[in-house]
Amino acid sequence: MRSLRVRLFVLLAAMTVLVWSSAAIWIYASTRADVQRVLDRRLVEAAGMVASLATDAEDLLVRRPNQSRLVPLPHYSRQLSCQIWTLDGRLVGRSSGAPSQPLADGRSGFSERVISGETWRVYTIADPARQIRVSVGDNLRVRQRLIGDLMLGLLAPAIAGGVALAVLIWAAVGAGLAPLREVARLLARRDPSDFSALGIARPTEEIRPLIAAIDSQFARLEQLRADERHFIASAAHELQTPLAGLRAHADIASMTDDAATREKSLHSIRKSVDRTARLVGQLLDLSREESGEPLPRQWVSVAAAMDGLSDEFSNDLRRADVKLVAIDTVVDLDLHIAPASLLLALRNLIKNAIDHSPLGSAIEISAEQRGDCVALCVRDQGPGIPADELGKIRGRFVRGARTRGPGSGLGLSIVELVLSQIGGTLHLRNLAQGGFEAAIVVGPDLTRRREIRLGAESQAHTVSKGSQGSN
Repeated sequence: MRSLRVRLFVLLAAMTVLVWSSAAIWIYASTRADVQRVLDRRLVEAAGMVASLATDAEDLLVRRPNQSRLVPLPHYSRQLSCQIWTLDGRLVGRSSGAPSQPLADGRSGFSERVISGETWRVYTIADPARQIRVSVGDNLRVRQRLIGDLMLGLLAPAIAGGVALAVLIWAAVGAGLAPLREVARLLARRDPSDFSALGIARPTEEIRPLIAAIDSQFARLEQLRADERHFIASAAHELQTPLAGLRAHADIASMTDDAATREKSLHSIRKSVDRTARLVGQLLDLSREESGEPLPRQWVSVAAAMDGLSDEFSNDLRRADVKLVAIDTVVDLDLHIAPASLLLALRNLIKNAIDHSPLGSAIEISAEQRGDCVALCVRDQGPGIPADELGKIRGRFVRGARTRGPGSGLGLSIVELVLSQIGGTLHLRNLAQGGFEAAIVVGPDLTRRREIRLGAESQAHTVSKGSQGSN
């Protein structure tokens, strides 16, 4: 049912019909009982009246015992049937239309009897002093017709009232939905670029949550649009710098006859290409994480991921004269995450650590328990981040004042986006002894420890990581 108005009308009409049907059943039962009591009282009164008339007609009845006499009855009671019998069983009088068979079996009071297929409700009075018995009866078919006529008389106003009530319910539902139509009109007239609040001064209590949700959604859309504008502007700016360098060094290389100058320009071109490629790669990673379907998770060995990243960063580590060391605590650690997501997060954290590490230093990868959670930590020995920048450094295209190298300011944003999809968090802090730590913190349901052989194998794994990092 697509129409809210029709849905509300049907629900209200159904409830009304249910209530009215219950009331009609109760009224019918009550009216039937009341009519039965009234008609029974009429039988008693008619029997008493006929008994009183029989006093004056006693001599006549005795003289003409074989002739039935017409017994006069009140005007409304003309449909009643009356019989007068002697106590010894002789019919001495009956009303017009009364059957010749006995209406009652001789007992005083109320009784019911079937005569020629018709059921009669009879009241009988016996007078031993005058040796007569008076029986007055109603045909129950006539009674049912009377009750039916009465109910039909009530049905016509009920139908008219029901139709009027349906019209009123339809109009009332329409009036009640007027605030929703007003909201729809405001949204229809609104410019697509307008994300301001609806501005309804006094909304009704029922639609206030709806308006609040719409206003909140508009605010989020406005923020997303602002972020998108900032993202596009920042990406364009970040791309402009290496592209401008590429153009300048390409011009120099093409115009110079000096081999050393040409070689220097070609080296700068390679650096600009690397910076541009990294920026484009990070933009693609960010777009894929934001718009793509979540990757299927599985248990991934952190040690195996580190092996792959050690090979991937071998040239960067050699040029920066930095070692990558995996502490024993990560050897048996597994994370329940998509392998590509874990590699993406660790790749950005390790790359940032390489860019900020001094010559001859080491980058440590370790795991530690923090309450119920497990933290996978990447620690470098660089200068760290000023305290006033820690809250801003997670933003897109935000680079710290102490940043060295060709970074784009997207790495931490990508890591946070990856972790948000698995319920993890990124913790950043400056170390008291110097250096900086970026920690991937995940809940206990996303981590597990594997059983491995301790001793020489574990130590060899750790030394191998260090030796790879120093190549």
